[in-house]
Amino acid sequence: MAILACGIAAPLPVLASGFALQEYSVRDMGTANAGSAAAAADASTVYANPAGMMLLDRPQVTAGASGIFGRARFADTGSRDAAGQPLAGGEGGEFLRDAVVPNLYAAAPLSERVAIGIGVTAPFGLATRYDDGWVGRYQAIRSKVVTIDVNPAVAVRVNDWLSVGVGASAQYVHVKLSNAVDFGAVCLGRIEPVQPGTCGPLGLLPQGADGLADLSGHDWSFGFNAGVLVELAEGTRIGAQYRSRIRHRVRGMADFTVPDGALPILPFLGGAFSDTGASATVGLPARASVSLYHEISPALALMADVTWTEWSRLQAITVAFDNPAQPVQSEPLRYRDTWRAALGAEFHLDDVWTLRAGGAWDQTPSRQGFRSPRIPDNNRIVAAVGVSARLGPNLVVDLAYNHIFIKDSAIERIGTGGDLLLGENTGGANLVALGATLSF
Repeated sequence: MAILACGIAAPLPVLASGFALQEYSVRDMGTANAGSAAAAADASTVYANPAGMMLLDRPQVTAGASGIFGRARFADTGSRDAAGQPLAGGEGGEFLRDAVVPNLYAAAPLSERVAIGIGVTAPFGLATRYDDGWVGRYQAIRSKVVTIDVNPAVAVRVNDWLSVGVGASAQYVHVKLSNAVDFGAVCLGRIEPVQPGTCGPLGLLPQGADGLADLSGHDWSFGFNAGVLVELAEGTRIGAQYRSRIRHRVRGMADFTVPDGALPILPFLGGAFSDTGASATVGLPARASVSLYHEISPALALMADVTWTEWSRLQAITVAFDNPAQPVQSEPLRYRDTWRAALGAEFHLDDVWTLRAGGAWDQTPSRQGFRSPRIPDNNRIVAAVGVSARLGPNLVVDLAYNHIFIKDSAIERIGTGGDLLLGENTGGANLVALGATLSF
């Protein structure tokens, strides 16, 4: 019974490395986030690199929303239950959920040397939903995680070519996860060895009596971010930023639904499968980026970005229950650190229109044999285009489109109930984002 996977952020399909999200800025989405820590074109630099606020010459509010339209399916290739028999059930249907993720920023210079700002974002996210009776139901049915990250920041211009910025993150997370429980496998594994002949007469064989485990929980936790911006020459700059690891202790309730056929074995389980409090510690990874922004001419700028994410901190998710009769459950992930690289360009057609394009390669942290159906990600390629329209001296409207090509991912995973899920995921996603920046 694996009742906790992981993930943080607005309820979104799994569309980036692990369950990290890149949809924090409509403008930056137009270049696949290339140059994000050096561009500093609007107030979203509060998130991308707080030092970039020193390039804003007046107060700004930037808001945006991204529509996420993911499509993915699982194809079974021989999944088996704890007794080695084929797992019954369908293939889960379209398991990625469509969603909208917003962002909001405000930034203002206080003087020629100091600026302040605040951002509200969703830096991690997860939402998958399989059909109730699918073959992988004992490992995952529903996985939905929501977070809100509130990030005030301050920037200081040290001299004519160097600016620095720091910020603090207050991050809220809410988790809701579910999976089926194979009480036939529970009976064979825990009752039959000590009470031979109990399970068969009750009809409690693997896949013969499915229950349900639901977990929900929430937490507030805190972290920080810092950045530097180096202006090498007019129109050429390098930016770097670091966002700290945030450690969440998610606490909530585990609710169990026991089928009628399994009720006779509950006295033999010493109080297990009763509703109880539960908790898990989840360390969300640190991230560091280095970006380049270079103007070839007043009309054309090129951008590049490299991002490292410390996913290796996340090796397993372990759930402890307040009920001492409920065994501690651990779901291995064995994540590795990842890299993301992006290139992009923007072209100013005239005083009104700016065009953008970019591409990115995004590495998965998951390893073969440990890929979870809750987070069925793999390496991906992002193709991006965008456009901005200056509708007046104080208003810019941004539009961006991303297509995400996700490499097919194989799943070969043993659940905590002994079932083996074998198959392959295929899918991709389209993202459409709209935003605006208002200056004062």
